[in-house]
Amino acid sequence: MSSSKELKRIENISNVNPLVLETLEKLVEKSKPLSTFNFDSDLKKLYFSIKSKSIKTNEKLIDKLIRYGRSIELILDSYLPTIAKKLGDAWVADKISFSDVTIALGKIQFLNSKFEPLYISCLNSAYYKTKTLIIIPKGEDHTYGGIAATRKLRGMGIDAFLIFEFKKNELENLLFERNYDFIGISSANNFMIEKINHLSTKISDIIERKTPVVLGGNLVNTYKKTNGNLKVDFITQNLEEILNQLSLKYKKVN
Repeated sequence: MSSSKELKRIENISNVNPLVLETLEKLVEKSKPLSTFNFDSDLKKLYFSIKSKSIKTNEKLIDKLIRYGRSIELILDSYLPTIAKKLGDAWVADKISFSDVTIALGKIQFLNSKFEPLYISCLNSAYYKTKTLIIIPKGEDHTYGGIAATRKLRGMGIDAFLIFEFKKNELENLLFERNYDFIGISSANNFMIEKINHLSTKISDIIERKTPVVLGGNLVNTYKKTNGNLKVDFITQNLEEILNQLSLKYKKVN
């Protein structure tokens, strides 16, 4: 399959709502679990597969890793983020083209959506009685962090909605329609500070009651090195920390 056709397919399937995706396919290969755990070997195989193989092949490989005893939390929270970083490093080092990186990241996004129901079902059956909106600002070129954070929040039982590449008035409508306990902004780039401040001000102007605005993403680690002052209420990459700071209620599911 050509790169353009594969990219088109990625674009189409990545728009599927992760909560209504089909259940995982039955494993084709019946192999005995590995007796030893090899993080580096897993990463090497999965990185090569995501970079070079079809989506279906990637799905089968993840199924196989799960069959071998790798947890879905390990795969989605450790393996895929590490591979996304490796792809970025390879592009910076001019070892992979931008179009190939785009296709590979599209595959990672789809795999996150595909396996999200399994991820959620494996987490603690407890939830915070919370509604939140996660926003990836326009112009942000790193979407993985926001997607991963939204998935983790859903896994905790939180009613989390993700919006990015939003059209005119789409954000305003979401802010008007629902009362959120907090609003998250995910960003990785220092050049986004001005846009984040504009977005935060816009949110405050639309919402009548005070709703905390939380910044997450890699920008959390680098913003102090810039001259920008972020106009948000909290800055953290730790979801549990922000939930505790906001004193959001915790309730067991019976």
